[in-house]
Amino acid sequence: MKKKKLLIMLLIICMIVIPFSFTLGRYVMENIKDYIMETNHFFFSSDKLQAGGITYEVNNWGGADVFEIQFELNNHKNNILTSQGDIEYSIKLDYDDNDIICSINSDNGTIYEAEKTDNFTLTVTPRRVFADEESVSVTVTATSSTPYVKELSATYVITVGKRGISYQITDSVNSPYLMFSITNAIDTYVVRTAFGTHTVGEIITSSEYINLSSADKAKCASAIITLTWNPEDIVIDTTSSLISSGATTTTSTYNGISYINSITFPVDILSSTEVRFYKWNVSNNYTYPFVAQTPIVTFSAS
Repeated sequence: MKKKKLLIMLLIICMIVIPFSFTLGRYVMENIKDYIMETNHFFFSSDKLQAGGITYEVNNWGGADVFEIQFELNNHKNNILTSQGDIEYSIKLDYDDNDIICSINSDNGTIYEAEKTDNFTLTVTPRRVFADEESVSVTVTATSSTPYVKELSATYVITVGKRGISYQITDSVNSPYLMFSITNAIDTYVVRTAFGTHTVGEIITSSEYINLSSADKAKCASAIITLTWNPEDIVIDTTSSLISSGATTTTSTYNGISYINSITFPVDILSSTEVRFYKWNVSNNYTYPFVAQTPIVTFSAS
């Protein structure tokens, strides 16, 4: 009986230790491989793709418009350490082509020693209109072939936040402000306040909208956007036309001063809107998606 218990314990220990050993061994081998490459002045990296892979989850897609992702491949570790020689590479895309079509501006090339960086745009085009909270997934794999083989990859899980409406935040380190950009691909209006024979929630086409009076047009909107933020991090540009046009705002107090902390406004069909926010700390980069894990400005649409 004791031998049987000992055997069971040994089996359990092996089940735990052996997989761990394989994982640890693979980790050690990968690090040794990277060390050998770097000692031979070979650097193949990216601003978004990583060795061993990385997953990005973004929820700012409208589900009806084209979604673009920019990334780079480079031949340097930092400003001092750079590959000695040219690097040839290829890029592969994996996705479900029943739902989306993906393309890239180049699927192979050479990073020349003197050039250091190649830039790419991955374009994701929907084959259908996606509903709120539906997702698509695209995996990008870049593999160097000479002088060494190294693989970098990233998987992008792109989720629809509000169908037909997408947004992004553009920023950079040392920039005094960020830009919050909204794109509305919806081509219809929704009655927000009842008038005449029209009821709240009714869909109105653009041709019907054109024939309405100015007063009735004001009771319709393609979408109502609300942006919310913390004035301790950023403040809205108070010269924005959104504020002067009568958007609804709320305020909160920071350092004894009242600042706007949310704004609600309608957007027109097939339109783009930009809102500027000033940063207290210019060393921060609030770019979303991919740089910041969550947007510094909370977005909602109805």
